Amino acid sequence: GAAAAPRADSSEATPADSARGPRRKDRLYVWTAPFDSASAKPIVESDNRVAGYVFTTDGKWVLLSESAAGTAHTYAVALDNPATRHTIYRARGAQVGFNTGTFGGGNPRGGPDDEGFYNNPGSVVLRQQGSASAALVSSDGRSVFLEGTHFDRNPQNTAPRMFVDKVDLASGAKSRLFESDTAVYESNPVPVDDDFIRFVVTRETETVVPDQWLRERSTGKLTRLTENRDVTAEVTRLPRKLIQVTRADGYKFWVNVTLPQGYRAGTRLPGMFWFYPYEYTDQEQYDRTRRSFNKHKFPVTGPRSMEIMATQGYAVIQPDAPVFGAEGRLNDNYVPDLRNNLAAVIDELDRLAIIDRTRLGLGGHSYGAFSTVNALVNTPYFKAGIAGDGNYNRTLTPNGFQSERRDLWTARDTYLQMSPILYADRLQGALLMYHSMEDQNTGTDPINSIRLLHALQGMGKPAALYMYPYEDHGPLIQETLLDQWGRWVAWLDLYVKNAGKTAAPGEKVAAAGEVVPN
Repeated sequence: GAAAAPRADSSEATPADSARGPRRKDRLYVWTAPFDSASAKPIVESDNRVAGYVFTTDGKWVLLSESAAGTAHTYAVALDNPATRHTIYRARGAQVGFNTGTFGGGNPRGGPDDEGFYNNPGSVVLRQQGSASAALVSSDGRSVFLEGTHFDRNPQNTAPRMFVDKVDLASGAKSRLFESDTAVYESNPVPVDDDFIRFVVTRETETVVPDQWLRERSTGKLTRLTENRDVTAEVTRLPRKLIQVTRADGYKFWVNVTLPQGYRAGTRLPGMFWFYPYEYTDQEQYDRTRRSFNKHKFPVTGPRSMEIMATQGYAVIQPDAPVFGAEGRLNDNYVPDLRNNLAAVIDELDRLAIIDRTRLGLGGHSYGAFSTVNALVNTPYFKAGIAGDGNYNRTLTPNGFQSERRDLWTARDTYLQMSPILYADRLQGALLMYHSMEDQNTGTDPINSIRLLHALQGMGKPAALYMYPYEDHGPLIQETLLDQWGRWVAWLDLYVKNAGKTAAPGEKVAAAGEVVPN
């Protein structure tokens, strides 16, 4: 049998409808030859929504997951005795189903509560069998396995730990087979045998590129299987800082700062912000997104990673930029929160003598592009902006956007306040836009960039727009990417790095193309 895809409505049992009677139970059938109407036999039925199921590799058991009242329940049923359910785990806040990996913590809206997150029972280990997956069962046919990651309550100091548990199918008794230490991040365990005696893991640190290793559980022996190379060492080895800042209204959030190689404390650099705001109801919900922080995660560099600008003498600043609002009204504070976020970051980095606050640029892609133009309209901090594949007129998304579930007519004031094209006369700084000509994203039709360019040109403001053919929502073609980087660097050097900053007496300021030491 194959694992069923998780159901979108699997989180809770649906109450009875007075007009239609009780909700129909979820049932799992076994259909055997000759595959007629009489040969389909139900083996499991549940009053709760069954989120997923998977058979074991020996075909003797089926594992099911369901959730009710916020508690996930994964249990096993023997096909020769389907009346008895054997609990694999029951855990509050855990995600149901059999998807590999860890659960919660990385969701922009926060994930499960602390009880569910820190008591992660893990996910059932699957083995691919042809075109389907099955739960790995031990060689004696008695046990299945769980793998997952435990996160520390102070992730800035203690790295996450991978674990593998063995669970007896009949009794539910659990034993820990392996738990990694915190010196190296290990993930994605793949067993070579049926008993997890030997398994392949990915190992990495913040300075060591991820590689696959064969681990022998009985002896602890590790054998390296791959030799991946860090092909962007000039970027991944740059010095980095993780800084927590506090806004004027008391909200706290985190900022990643990447600095040029050879940077010395006290050197003020031109700064380039790159960001993408998310919405939260309160500080607690935002804090949940930080629980899965991994201090040993290798800093992978992509073709559009803004950290590349640090090689050109910039401090690259990537703030979380949370927007806080009541449930159902998340964006009512979007503009003031945008200002508060950016002001708090600039003030803190200025206090730490990292940036020259008179030479700052910012940018973002998609919703980050939208927020970039809003920042240029609503703050005086930036000399230039880079905005890609964005929306600049929220009336063009009248039925909602991002986490905004109200329509234009219900939240007219919010939609209009968040539409930077309506305030383009206030825009400060030079704006470079790019847009993919085949952008299929619902809310970011290329007309957004075209019309904003017309508006800015009509007012004589410095602006440019580059349209890239054959690209969708996010450039991928090598020619496009190389063209973009050439234009971005030239634009920022012209309007930010060489913005005419004059050093105060005794002050050390990095000039164009150099890092000035103490």
